[in-house]
Amino acid sequence: MASLAFACAQQFEGLIALNVDSYVIQGWHGTLLTIGITLFAILWNTLLVRKLPLLEGVIVILHIFGFFAFIVVLWVMGPKADSKTVWTDFEDNGDWHSIGLSCLVGMTGPVITLIGADSACHLSEELKDAAYVLPRSMVATAIVNYIMGFVMTITVMSTLGDIDSIMSTTTGQPYIQIVLNATQSRVGTSILTATVAVILLFAGVNLVTTSSRQLFAFARDKGLPFSKTLAYVSIR
Repeated sequence: MASLAFACAQQFEGLIALNVDSYVIQGWHGTLLTIGITLFAILWNTLLVRKLPLLEGVIVILHIFGFFAFIVVLWVMGPKADSKTVWTDFEDNGDWHSIGLSCLVGMTGPVITLIGADSACHLSEELKDAAYVLPRSMVATAIVNYIMGFVMTITVMSTLGDIDSIMSTTTGQPYIQIVLNATQSRVGTSILTATVAVILLFAGVNLVTTSSRQLFAFARDKGLPFSKTLAYVSIR
């Protein structure tokens, strides 16, 4: 939850920096936003838990339409790079002094997407015919999202434009600068950035949902301090 909340906080920081020229991102800003996002996720799961199914449906729609919005905007308005450059040109823009090491370091971000599938398992007790539905939903989710992720990666790499402006962006998020360079519109870029921020925000809500089930399961089996209190479920 901490890593996702911080990633979400960075999107909000980038959104502010995009629209307020005088704003300078500070480390403590990210810390406070991370705490706020975590509290929001906890409060949603506490007070609005019955709205989770509706929330899931809305976020799936936003996820799909957001994907196509990015794809269309970048392909229509962004600069087109030469295919050979996209597939064969490698740069060490992180000053690691090694293309191989730079590649490995860059993989630490995307690899986190491989560790979220178990979240669905913790909700298995709330599913009908979980043995059939759960594994199929996990596999389908992985296939669909990895295809979308691959398409998005190729799209971004093919419409990068000016690398120097992307690397020196004041938003802290290179993709925001890529969209801004393509659209030349702060409003349009803000909408797309807000879409990413909202999706990450409610992904945090989902993480608290699955974590709370895991916590309950441990407490129910008396595996935690104060297990009796943690395992108690209100009739409401």
